[in-house]
Amino acid sequence: MKRVVVKVTNNSDLEVAKDSILDQVNYLVFAEKFRSFGVLTFDVPEDNEEDALADIRALGHKVSWDANVACDPIAEASSALVEHPDEDVQGQASFGTRNITTTASGTVYVKVGNSTGQNLYEFSSSQGGTYSRSLNYTGFLQGGTYTFDQSDSSNAGHPLRFSETPDGTFTTGGTQYSVGVTTNGTPGQAGAYTRITFGVSTPSILFYYCTAHSGMGRYSLSPDLYGSINLHDFWHLDRITKVDRQYLNRQFSHTESGDGVDIYVIDSGVRGASRPTGTNAALHPELYDPDFVTDLNGLSEQQNYRVYQLSHYSGAYGSNNEDDNGHGTHCAVLAAGRTAGVSNKARIYSLKAFNSSLSASYSQILAAYQAVIDHNDPTDVNYKGDTRPAIINASFGPTTPSGTYPIIELNDAGTDAGTEQEILDEIEKTVTTTYNIILARSAGNGFKDISDNFAGPLQAKYVAGARTSGYLDSVFNYVDTDQDKISVGATEYNDRWAYFSNYGAGVTTTAPGMRLTVPKYDWTSNTTYTSTGNYTIIQGTSFSCPIVSGVVAGWVSKNSYTRATNGLAALSKSFVRDGINPFVATDAGANTTYPINSALEKSLPTNPFTVTNNSSDLVISFNPSDSSYFLGNIGKKVQLRTNTPNNTVTASTYTITTTAPSSSYYTLSGSDRNGAVAGNNATVTVRVGDTIQFALSNVSASHPFYIRDSSGGPNVSTPTATGQGSTGNATVSWTPNTVGTYVYQCANHSGMVGNIVVQSTGGDTVGGVDLSIQASEWMSITAENSANNTLTVTMGTTGNSTQANAGGTGHYLTIISGTHEETDGPQAANIALSTQTDQQEGVSQIGIDNIPVDPGVDFDVNGVGTTNRGVLYPYVDQVVSWVTPAGALPGSPFADATNVSGIDIGISAFSTWANEPLNEGSYSITSTPSLTGSGLTFTTTTGILGGTSISGNNDTTYNITVTHLNSGQTRSYSFVTTGTGVGITITGNPSTTQIEAGGGVNATFTAAGTSSDGSTVTYEWEYSSNGGVSWSSTIGQTGHSGTQTATLTVDDDYAFDDWQYRCKLDSATAVNFATTTAATLAVYRVITIGTQPVNSTPVAPNVASFSITASTADAATLNYQWEKSEDDVSWSAVSGATGSSYTTNATTYDDDYGDYYRCVCSVDGAALNATSNSARLLLTRTISISSQPANVTGAVGGTVQFSVTANTSDNDAADITYLWQFSIDNGANWSNVVGGSGAQSATYTTAALDSSYDEHRYRCVLSAAGATPLNSGTAVLQVETVTVSVTSQPSDQTADENQTATFTCAGAVTMGQIGANAASSSFAEDDWTTPSGGGGGGASADTVSLMSAHEPSVTYQWQRSDDGGGNWSNIGGATSASYTTGTLSYSNDNGDLYRCELNATGAAAPIFTNGVTLTVQRILTITSQPSNQTGNETGTATFSVTATASSGAPTYQWERSDDGGANYSAIAGASNASYVTPPLVYADDNDDRYRCVVSLVGSAGSQTSTFALLTVLRVITISQQPQDTAVIEGNQANLSVIAAITSDVVSYQWNLSVDDGSTFSAINGANSPTYTTPVAIYPTTPSHKYRCVLTNVAATTVTSSIATLTVNESEFVSAPTTVTVNIDPDTNRTFDRAPTITAAAFVSQYTGSTHFSTFWRIRRVSDNVTVYDTSNTFTNGDTGNLTSFTVPTSTLDFNTAYNVQVKYRDNNGLESAYTANTTFTTPFVDQPEIQTIVASFNPTITVNASELVAGYQHSSSDWQFSGDTLFTNIVHQSLGNTANLTSYILPEDVTLDPNTTYYVRIRFNVNPL
Repeated sequence: MKRVVVKVTNNSDLEVAKDSILDQVNYLVFAEKFRSFGVLTFDVPEDNEEDALADIRALGHKVSWDANVACDPIAEASSALVEHPDEDVQGQASFGTRNITTTASGTVYVKVGNSTGQNLYEFSSSQGGTYSRSLNYTGFLQGGTYTFDQSDSSNAGHPLRFSETPDGTFTTGGTQYSVGVTTNGTPGQAGAYTRITFGVSTPSILFYYCTAHSGMGRYSLSPDLYGSINLHDFWHLDRITKVDRQYLNRQFSHTESGDGVDIYVIDSGVRGASRPTGTNAALHPELYDPDFVTDLNGLSEQQNYRVYQLSHYSGAYGSNNEDDNGHGTHCAVLAAGRTAGVSNKARIYSLKAFNSSLSASYSQILAAYQAVIDHNDPTDVNYKGDTRPAIINASFGPTTPSGTYPIIELNDAGTDAGTEQEILDEIEKTVTTTYNIILARSAGNGFKDISDNFAGPLQAKYVAGARTSGYLDSVFNYVDTDQDKISVGATEYNDRWAYFSNYGAGVTTTAPGMRLTVPKYDWTSNTTYTSTGNYTIIQGTSFSCPIVSGVVAGWVSKNSYTRATNGLAALSKSFVRDGINPFVATDAGANTTYPINSALEKSLPTNPFTVTNNSSDLVISFNPSDSSYFLGNIGKKVQLRTNTPNNTVTASTYTITTTAPSSSYYTLSGSDRNGAVAGNNATVTVRVGDTIQFALSNVSASHPFYIRDSSGGPNVSTPTATGQGSTGNATVSWTPNTVGTYVYQCANHSGMVGNIVVQSTGGDTVGGVDLSIQASEWMSITAENSANNTLTVTMGTTGNSTQANAGGTGHYLTIISGTHEETDGPQAANIALSTQTDQQEGVSQIGIDNIPVDPGVDFDVNGVGTTNRGVLYPYVDQVVSWVTPAGALPGSPFADATNVSGIDIGISAFSTWANEPLNEGSYSITSTPSLTGSGLTFTTTTGILGGTSISGNNDTTYNITVTHLNSGQTRSYSFVTTGTGVGITITGNPSTTQIEAGGGVNATFTAAGTSSDGSTVTYEWEYSSNGGVSWSSTIGQTGHSGTQTATLTVDDDYAFDDWQYRCKLDSATAVNFATTTAATLAVYRVITIGTQPVNSTPVAPNVASFSITASTADAATLNYQWEKSEDDVSWSAVSGATGSSYTTNATTYDDDYGDYYRCVCSVDGAALNATSNSARLLLTRTISISSQPANVTGAVGGTVQFSVTANTSDNDAADITYLWQFSIDNGANWSNVVGGSGAQSATYTTAALDSSYDEHRYRCVLSAAGATPLNSGTAVLQVETVTVSVTSQPSDQTADENQTATFTCAGAVTMGQIGANAASSSFAEDDWTTPSGGGGGGASADTVSLMSAHEPSVTYQWQRSDDGGGNWSNIGGATSASYTTGTLSYSNDNGDLYRCELNATGAAAPIFTNGVTLTVQRILTITSQPSNQTGNETGTATFSVTATASSGAPTYQWERSDDGGANYSAIAGASNASYVTPPLVYADDNDDRYRCVVSLVGSAGSQTSTFALLTVLRVITISQQPQDTAVIEGNQANLSVIAAITSDVVSYQWNLSVDDGSTFSAINGANSPTYTTPVAIYPTTPSHKYRCVLTNVAATTVTSSIATLTVNESEFVSAPTTVTVNIDPDTNRTFDRAPTITAAAFVSQYTGSTHFSTFWRIRRVSDNVTVYDTSNTFTNGDTGNLTSFTVPTSTLDFNTAYNVQVKYRDNNGLESAYTANTTFTTPFVDQPEIQTIVASFNPTITVNASELVAGYQHSSSDWQFSGDTLFTNIVHQSLGNTANLTSYILPEDVTLDPNTTYYVRIRFNVNPL
């Protein structure tokens, strides 16, 4: 079975969801639930796997297979280890990252080998030894000198050197490293070498390369990867404490170690998690508390070990969370190791979700996440009991993506529901957001192809704006959901992206992850630190992740955060992503981009583009601040992104003449967006919204023209084109709405095809170049101009005009300089990706067309903000010094108004312990009393105190404390301000007042005060006209008096409005004068209206005018605003009407008549506006006729219309009313019309006409409100006659009953004049003058000949006769030329006649069509056919048929065929719907066929059913059943059965059951009515049961009753009471495949009975096959193994369950029954056999190799030594030892007592291959 993981839609009640799913998808088997995530898992039977996902998704849930996730570190070519003399290696006990140094030297021998035609360096530790290439040549130590011997002849011409850059000087910016490097001789000759001494400053990673030939330093050609020599250095610790790598100093010094933080490592386990006991237990020396490491083998080793496991968690190997791979231990060491880790006091919890092959299912990962949540949940029984913050280290990457453009997900829980990664993302979002647990995930190490080869890293989508260069935003770059978890990418030693690391905006941060030196995972506590063999090189984002976990642990600990800290996970992510402050509180100044090869996107200035006509050059301006980024990059590529269209491109129509002179091409001539289009199969370029018209010119019919999506593809549908498939001179037109490349093509000749390129609507178009199209292309930099800050690039298109400084805003530019292994942009892949889900489902791998190898924009999409994403440790040791000594400030005390120039009370120096300069940052200050009254201010950004001091009457001392925020250090200072002496006290302040401008009343202000010594107070008033910003004396100011007295008088001038006044009080002895508060003067105005507006009476559409006069007391200039109202209540301002008079626009009666107008007057200073009286607009208007009634001709019985068109002078025809009149005396007298319709509208329709209407005259009287009524001209009416005729007769019809029938006919109308004249006179002539109301409708009847224009339509009325035409009746509603009957019935409608009456308005008489006949047929249908029947011989069978008729009753006749249906004969009397046969005879009736013929009067014909087959069965009956029988042991029993059959004979088969009737098996040869049993044996338990099965080939099988045979005892033997198998209690399996089986002793049951032999029988449980049976070897039993038996070798298989049974035989030949089954299981591997022990205090133990189960390998051995056989006191053990599989030497430091016996035991551990 496969397992599915279901994320339920609503997890409020998982039990309800589970029951619902099981109820609706009933083949599922519930497995487990994860309550915190709303997740259920189910097992799916194999037969249902294909439908399972769709069935569950149909219920609205997200679902995925329980796919495997891999911790997949990068495993490259094996590292080589340089050799050292052991005595020369020294260890260091410090925080130095190079914890091992040496004074020794070593030699590495170099050869040049050839691989697929490429020369590459190879190395060996001995001359003439085995040479190989390695990713990492490790073990080089600081202080050592190493010689790279190039004397081998293959080195000729290939001098080896070193560089910090792969391929050295052949890489842009690469240089040769020469410090400590010496060379000798000529490569390829004796004595030639390159020698390097590793000093303190030597880089930890150096790449070797050939100075003469590029690429020789590679160790891999696919992909191109370069080898290095690695100095022993925990360089990752050095790197994360330096913002700029120039300050690397091989030291890791910090002020925080993660104390109080829990790190949960979900991985392959952690060494020592199970706390093995005893000296030299499997505890890792890196994971002790660093404060207690004096004796790692002492009694304190357990209590000081920092690795724990969760008692409630069961992972890949149950509750054992030990590491059997190393991956998890490496992660724990990097996060919290005491020398190689970041936070070396954090507590580690091991959760072994991944097995030894680094594979885990999603449900196993969920179980680990759930366990961590429970451990941190105060409401859970497994709560750890404290609020220590929790960090999960999840060093496993995302699943492999699929699709044409693959993207991986790291922090996306929103859009692509249903994938396994999507579900995992949502779960991890729950971990961080809901449970506040910090989660760090590795970004992943790219992906592999179907052959498991590395294929490259992938772009990670993450946040809004994440994008990849080389792809259109609409195709590849889009927005996804951010989460609070931290995803970590990997960097190299040289600060570049690791070649394998996934990248992009989805990566939260990066950390060192390639060529990392760490202690081996299986290093035990007692092993020395000074052996380079105890270290290894690892790489992968898996190991970048724990470095970040360690950094976050230190940050969390330092800030005293707990798991209860609100939003801790989000805070942690913000901290990690803070590129502006990489040290948070101690931001370093020299902060460059990290990783350094990240592609950055810079915003461009407004209008940055210049295009030249007929040139492919594009000049791009950039911001001067970005000159260092853009300049010096000629030859590199750039990628342009335009975000904001700035110009609207007008859609155009392009016509292209198209001919087809050949069957190979169309020839085009015309123009498009790019200019002229001409040539054969020429490309046409347009924009979205343009219309392209292919004007075909004499195109042959064999060349139909189509516009299609692609060559040979479907016709365009975005939208469809018109004229598709046209030829000749037609036009094919299309207006595309979607960007893309399409084709025009001949339907018959595929080679007649050309491209149609549809570009976007543009917007960013410069010189004819669509920059939005350029944005999808790569462009090379061809020139640069540092003076103008421009780049010149080569475009893919050519400009068609010159345009400079254009393009608007919203443009961004990225330089791609060969990042990520020198590969740019989307690379063609044509490979297949393999995912775990693919492997589970057995589906094909998904093809990938392109891989976005280059990241484009790694972090910053908008060209602003941070570009730094390398993680840095926040708490490094700092050096701080202050500028000014603590205490009294220089210059104190300060007199009042003293200018205190800036005193620097900040820091003078701020750097890290590595002398890396740090940004000064900012300060805070506290002061007692507050500095607010001192006149001095403190600048928090510079630490400068300064200003002009302010003193009171007395001295004041200020005590201040300055805090440097970035370092947290403080310093205290003080200063004094001296007192000022005598002062003035204000006792009365002036009050604010108001006066009217020009009103004749002035304003007054009064002040009062006293001096502190009683001296006379003097006054001087000041004013401010700008709101108190500046003040001037009132002395000499016009309009002011009393300026030096206690009262100030101000004139009533509006110019003084809003002025403020204050008084300055002084005395002869006062040190300083005092100033009152300010008072404000408000000067206001009042408006008076002199003349009111009056009514106006114009004629519409003339204008109206209104006017007003008004004034203020000071004759101020007024503001006017005219208002309008329709009801003299609600008013609105008239726009622009702001003068003392107002003239309206052109008027209309409806809109303007009766409107009111008034004017509102205002002025500055007037609190209230003045509003005039209202005046009305009283309009009049006139009517004019533009179209008079016209003369008309009508037909007798018809109607005619007269119309008039008119308007009013204000163009409001809707207001006109109409009244029509007629005259019968040539216009002498007029009457209002009677009858007809529309007599009061613009159009009048007469009543039905007859001859009396001939020569009547008509006119209309027009009226409107506000206008004088007006008569129209007159019009004359002439009337004609009507005749009807039949033009098409109906025909006879035939139809089925319950259907309908349709009859059709047609008719016509002929017109004629009334009283036509026999002859005509000559024309009479006259003249007339039209009335003033408007023009007439033409000449009068006296002078103009009138012609008929009227023709009424034909009317129809269908009739029916049901008596052969004797009588006819109208059919209701049948009034059309065509008539369809209602639903027909045979009895009512068959034979009826139909005809139609035709008529017309004014016709003298109607006319009839011919009569036609309707024939109706009944419908007969068989609805249920006869079915096959089976009957017993002598019985009967029944056949039935069901038929329906539209009416009437069907008749039936059954027929039979006994020759297979060749001939049928009617069955006499079988005339019903059902037929019952006579008694059946097998020989006569079996296999006969029956059918029925059904008939109906009036139907089209009879119906014959399908045939039914008759099967006849013979019948067996038992007349006497077998009877129960009892016999004495040794005798036989006789059984019998008596039966009969209707014909033929019975066959018999006796069956036996030995399991009390549960199962029966046939007895061979027992085939007669009687059966004699074999000799009975006592006891027979359970008793045998017998039955007989009776059969015949043509009969139903009959089984007899069961007869029980009871065997009674004479003498007997009992079976053993117990059977035991020798089982290993540690494994619950046998020790090997030859176990010993023991049975209880023989018990004699009668006198003289003794144990003679034993029968041993072993059966395999899975299929019950017997694998060993004593009776096959010893007929009378085994006499040698009576109660103990060892299974022969090779009898049993590994890892298989078996059942064993035993029975005894005595000396008289009596046998017992077999015992019940005893089950046992064999092991995976046989118990080891110790071969030799060389006795000594350090004995050597050798063990023979054991056989083991196929598909497994011997992976490790467990060795234990003890002084007792029970091994209760273990003196030494080595568990999981992968090096000593079959031989072990007891270490010398294990102390043994002399003359003492010791015991050793060994266990083999095996694992799948």
